[in-house]
Amino acid sequence: MKFCVVAYKFGTEKEIGEHLGTYHYFIEILRRLVKAGDEVTVIAPYLTLTTKGNTGFDGIKIIRYWPPLVNKIWLFPLNRIIRYLYIKQTQRVVLAQKDTDAIIVWQARETGYALCKIKEKLKPPVLFRQITTWKWHFQRSDDEIFSGKAIYNIIKALGLKNFFGIFTDRKNQQRFAKEIYAKADKVIFVSNTAAGEGIEMGLDKIKSEIIPVAIETEIFRPLNKKQELKNQLKIKAGKVLLFIGRINFAEKGIGVLLQAMPKVIAKIPDAKLVIIGAGGEEQKMKRIISDLNLAEYVLLAGKQPFTRLPEYLNASDVLIVPSLWMETFGQVTIEGMACGIPVITSDAGASPEINVDGKTGFVTPANNHEKLSESVIRILEDEVLQKNLGQQARERVIQNYSYDAVYKKLINIINNVRN
Repeated sequence: MKFCVVAYKFGTEKEIGEHLGTYHYFIEILRRLVKAGDEVTVIAPYLTLTTKGNTGFDGIKIIRYWPPLVNKIWLFPLNRIIRYLYIKQTQRVVLAQKDTDAIIVWQARETGYALCKIKEKLKPPVLFRQITTWKWHFQRSDDEIFSGKAIYNIIKALGLKNFFGIFTDRKNQQRFAKEIYAKADKVIFVSNTAAGEGIEMGLDKIKSEIIPVAIETEIFRPLNKKQELKNQLKIKAGKVLLFIGRINFAEKGIGVLLQAMPKVIAKIPDAKLVIIGAGGEEQKMKRIISDLNLAEYVLLAGKQPFTRLPEYLNASDVLIVPSLWMETFGQVTIEGMACGIPVITSDAGASPEINVDGKTGFVTPANNHEKLSESVIRILEDEVLQKNLGQQARERVIQNYSYDAVYKKLINIINNVRN
């Protein structure tokens, strides 16, 4: 088959970010299509306003156009002008494609809106791949979104807080979402939880499909050399807790995990928390680490390339995903499970769909550091339990989240909608 894939951002892992697992997943799915004999053309804008980016790799053809989508709020109102041009250019380039069997739009409401506005001119079916949750984003307060921005705090202090509603652009974003849900032939979600949210927002249930995220189980696998890896990674600890994610308190729950650490250390003094990730709240995180006297019990590993994650996971005894926001999936969760280590997730969003409480790890109430610390201690103190949870976790990933399983689901959906 001949696929036209439309994305607001696309390139090699090196161009987009080697630490971004979700982009690797996107690229790898396209590689699998090419290996199966399908023709894949990606329609994507420049990487930046001045950088064009790759025009093809691994059998994937890329058609570039200008401008890229720019959502930086400090560029207002220029960002709105650029968005208008982006939508028009996306429509123009897609309409120029011939003999396409299916159009797959990968994320970004603006991109999906652009194509759904010209849906009657498009012969092939349009499938929209939604990765994130939208309802949650639309309901977020300005305080939550902009609290880390100095300019926001100044404007708020001056009593001009409502001014920031212009930047969030919620009305237009909701309009884009409604257009996609009304006109796309299929909307493909990563979990039942995410699909349920889309249906609540007005999507016809018959249009919704579920395809989870996949990982390479041959890369994310048990390495059976924990101490060697700890030495290699300079992790000096008896027991290792691992967090992988953006340093964002409102979304990723890093604060809850830090609050749980004193109780864990009191029970298991040789435990150490390794934090992989970066973000706008790193200084806040460091202050809390200092306030809780955790400096010698926390290792800040910063950003790590996607390819290094199996090493860190295999050096760890438990992976902790304490999310507070509406997780639509949780790729890092299945990465840990595939490596055969137990996972502790919160009950936010789709996490309980992936991590089965008491079987592959534990699910704790979101924003509850007491329950989190209890689950951590339970796993770290019982090596038999740790081993059993890890084995069942890997088995679950192989059965449900391999690329072979995900590829077959995608092809079946495309064939059904074409017929």
